[in-house]
Amino acid sequence: MTRFRKRDGRKHAEPEVYSRREVMQGTGSAVTLGLLASVFGAVLPERVRAADSAEDVHCMTIVYPSGAGVSFNPDYYRDHHLKLIMKLYGSSIQRFELRTVAPAAAPAPTGGPPPPPFAAAVNIWINNLDAFNANNREHGRELVADVPHFTNAMPTIQFDEVHGTMGAPRAAMKVGDTCLTILYPNSEGVRWDADYYRKEHMPLIMRLYGKDAIKRFELRKGASGQTGGKPAYIGTVNIYINDQKAFDAAGAQHGKTLVADVPHFSSVMPVAFPTLIHGIG
Repeated sequence: MTRFRKRDGRKHAEPEVYSRREVMQGTGSAVTLGLLASVFGAVLPERVRAADSAEDVHCMTIVYPSGAGVSFNPDYYRDHHLKLIMKLYGSSIQRFELRTVAPAAAPAPTGGPPPPPFAAAVNIWINNLDAFNANNREHGRELVADVPHFTNAMPTIQFDEVHGTMGAPRAAMKVGDTCLTILYPNSEGVRWDADYYRKEHMPLIMRLYGKDAIKRFELRKGASGQTGGKPAYIGTVNIYINDQKAFDAAGAQHGKTLVADVPHFSSVMPVAFPTLIHGIG
């Protein structure tokens, strides 16, 4: 979770930070994916079933904040926490993907966009909702106990529905691949047309960029926040890059065309940032 404070007349994001003791005592009951075990039942609404999804697949989207005083250890997460979850949850999870956000090489120029306020992004594609929730109830405490080993911050967590895909299969993505993670912020009165995106905008991007630049494209609709309310992001997108030079060249050539298409499906501009696949389960 991120809070906002005013400095210099502008709003600045400040992530919630917790001590090890507060995490262990459950302060902010959804500090990490581990603590989600106790609230997944609310995150996955009873009215939602696999048949409602374009691919019969549901997905958890989790973004961990960065900032002053925030710690996140991606190596521990990959080597211990991810493996623990996959061991306990088994076939109820189709795929688990941990992606890290590369730190900015230099401060943002004056007037330029600030670096993304995230340390990592996680996606968990779910095979079976009932089995997944049963595992939450059985193994939640064990996961909670592992949380302080890798973070002291509260992530943003939501439940998504896969709404469209293009390109290579999900399983073809490997450690080290670059993924452009795109988040469309949700707010009162926001307009975001996922059907237009799937039928028009996504094919437009794939046509202009080509398979040399883009390996896989996945579009998801935000379905629920971590307590069953509105999701923080009304839509989330993963664009897996096949060749960075080809991708950058296509962006330089066609960027204005894509920006001009945004008002057809969205009233809000997204937050987009490159991530690297750090771990897979």
